[in-house]
Amino acid sequence: MYDNLEQLFYQGNLEQCIAEGEQYLLSHPEDQEVLFLMAVAYHDLVYYDGHEAVYEAIKHHVIPYLRRILQLNPNNQKALYNILDYPLGNEYTLMQIGIAKKHITRENKDEFTGYAERMLEDPDYAGHGYDFLVKIYESLRENKALLNCLEAGMYYFRKADAGNREVRDKNISLFWIKKIYLLDREKMVSGQELTAMIEQEYSSFVTRNEYDFINLADIAYENNATDLSLKMMLKVIQGENSAAYIHEKLVEWHHRFAELIENGYSNPDVFYYQLIIERNYAGMLNVSEDFYYTHALEVIDTHPEVFSGYHFAGTYLYEDQRYAEAIPLLEKAVALSSNATAWRRKAEAEYHLYKTVSAEIPEFYDYPTDIYNEGVYINEFIDELEDENDKRQWTEASCEVYKQAHEAFRKYFEEDQFDSDYHNDLHTRAMCCNNLAIKYSLLGDHQKAAETALEGLKYSEFIELHLVLIDALLDGENYEETEKALDHYFSLYGESEDYFYKNLYYRARQVQLHELMGDDNAFEEAEEVLTYAYQHTMENPEIDDYDYRDLEAGKNVLEGILFHHLDSKDPETKKSYYEGMAERFPQEPNPQFALMQIYNEQENYGKVALAAKKYLENKKEFLLDAFDKAKTIYMIVKSDFLQDNYHEAASVFSQYDAECEEAMDPEEYVVWLSYGVRIYEKLNNKEQTLVFAEKFNDIYNTEEWGYDDLVESVELAKAVVLYHAGNLKEAHAILEQVRSVQNYDPIADEYKTTWKKPGLFSKFGF
Repeated sequence: MYDNLEQLFYQGNLEQCIAEGEQYLLSHPEDQEVLFLMAVAYHDLVYYDGHEAVYEAIKHHVIPYLRRILQLNPNNQKALYNILDYPLGNEYTLMQIGIAKKHITRENKDEFTGYAERMLEDPDYAGHGYDFLVKIYESLRENKALLNCLEAGMYYFRKADAGNREVRDKNISLFWIKKIYLLDREKMVSGQELTAMIEQEYSSFVTRNEYDFINLADIAYENNATDLSLKMMLKVIQGENSAAYIHEKLVEWHHRFAELIENGYSNPDVFYYQLIIERNYAGMLNVSEDFYYTHALEVIDTHPEVFSGYHFAGTYLYEDQRYAEAIPLLEKAVALSSNATAWRRKAEAEYHLYKTVSAEIPEFYDYPTDIYNEGVYINEFIDELEDENDKRQWTEASCEVYKQAHEAFRKYFEEDQFDSDYHNDLHTRAMCCNNLAIKYSLLGDHQKAAETALEGLKYSEFIELHLVLIDALLDGENYEETEKALDHYFSLYGESEDYFYKNLYYRARQVQLHELMGDDNAFEEAEEVLTYAYQHTMENPEIDDYDYRDLEAGKNVLEGILFHHLDSKDPETKKSYYEGMAERFPQEPNPQFALMQIYNEQENYGKVALAAKKYLENKKEFLLDAFDKAKTIYMIVKSDFLQDNYHEAASVFSQYDAECEEAMDPEEYVVWLSYGVRIYEKLNNKEQTLVFAEKFNDIYNTEEWGYDDLVESVELAKAVVLYHAGNLKEAHAILEQVRSVQNYDPIADEYKTTWKKPGLFSKFGF
């Protein structure tokens, strides 16, 4: 019966569900599942009718049904939780809109506190029990009982969550801030006692609401504890600070500190607060954008021992690209505080100025997340670099930064170092492991990468850690563990439509693993998955570029497996396979790329050019490798030349010469140039022939390569255009040079014999 009622519930047929459920309960009054379903159904039936309608449903139906369950089973934790959660949640919502209706009153308080106290006996629900007790006493304004409950709850969380700092801090902090507000609001202790309590206990307080710290700063200010106010406001600037009212408070406190300084207040940390507010809220302060720079210079002048002056003055110059001026200031900032941000800006400034990468990285004393964030900024900087050697050096530097962040997280969570901070959470710790693992992989330490990724999965579950782990294990040739990691990944994400293309790529990697492990069926498996990928591409022409990258990467893996398998087959078998794939999937670039090379080996140049052109048409530009493109263009030019299509060849050559020069190594580029020389020779274009011949010879001279067949072909082409231009002497000089080398091309003898000086009257047309 319950299954039928549940189906009606999820279909939205709540009235029928209630009617049939109540009828069923007449003969089965002890069915706890149906009793609970009736409670929820009555609530949801009026959910959209307004909060007062919900109040009536909770009062007349939800609570009575849940009471019936608890009469049958006093320790039914689901019923205990909901008999408190529904009414307290509804009361709070009504209070927010100014309606004073209560489910829990002084008259029935004992019943509901009794439910909460029962929950305290179950470790899985004890935290909820304390939370409900606090809400009941808050609602009834029973301040003494509330204070006792808050203290008891904090004591419980301190013991129950002793092994998990993040959970412990968050749970205790929810009760601690309520305690502080209660003591302040009701004046239950003196102002001096309250500020002393905040000073002693705030180091473990965390909140995502920056206004809590602002309130603590105000309490401290009212009690003349200015240093404590400053500590709280420095906590505020570590938050997200996205709300306008927070910005206003930050600026208000900037003015307040300025007045305090005028009246003799002295604390070196106050300058950091002032400067960062001036840097970020110049408009609200009604000062110029560079005001903070001028102020920072004043701080350096009056307080040369203070880090913040050097840090912010150096930052301004760094962002203004005045690197030579920024470096000494940032160096001083690092020397005074070992601040990760100051070091990173100094290192980037040095690179911009001198193209050097800082080899020495100091030990940072920042929060773990702050060090981690600097690693992220360095990643962004690396992405903009072009020089591969510089990228490698910066990768090594960023790896060291992430290692320091990784160690700082360990100290934070395992040694309770650093004040508590909401944003230094386990998920960010896992992200740090993820990024550090990527750096290890880039630097070739795949074992360390896998270990670090695996560690990250202990702290937080997210997909990228699995992918980094799989790649590290596979690249490190740890095949058995790779297989386990892939199986685990697919058990979690294999059915997710959100990760369809990522899953397809890692399915390809799984086939690659099977090939590496010697599976005889890997070729058939690769063919099956690749055919599926090709079919999907054909049926879904509008794939997002981001997803298409994963799709194409997966295809590339599978195509590599198939190429390796077919490489051992005879040429006709290979040709037949790729021609079949090209016919079935005419939109795919890879079969055309393979056919281009197969036809080239068979000297079928007409088909080479056609396959090459189809490859370029099919390959998405943003995924087209520069060398593959150059190679394909070269094939078109070569094929056109060998088919005597000289004008077409020249057109393509002139269009793509600069691109090929950039993409090709000198060894490949001279072959390309040799075709250009011979093409323009066939067109009798002396100027272009000699220009590209000179370019060709310059490379040979620079590389100090000796005379070879390629040089000979270029020299003969030069001779031909010189001869046709009437430069007979120069043409014969080249012929003599060619004929002085052993095994020269016999065409040189033919030219020598047939190239004669024109007769006296030939120019007159006789």
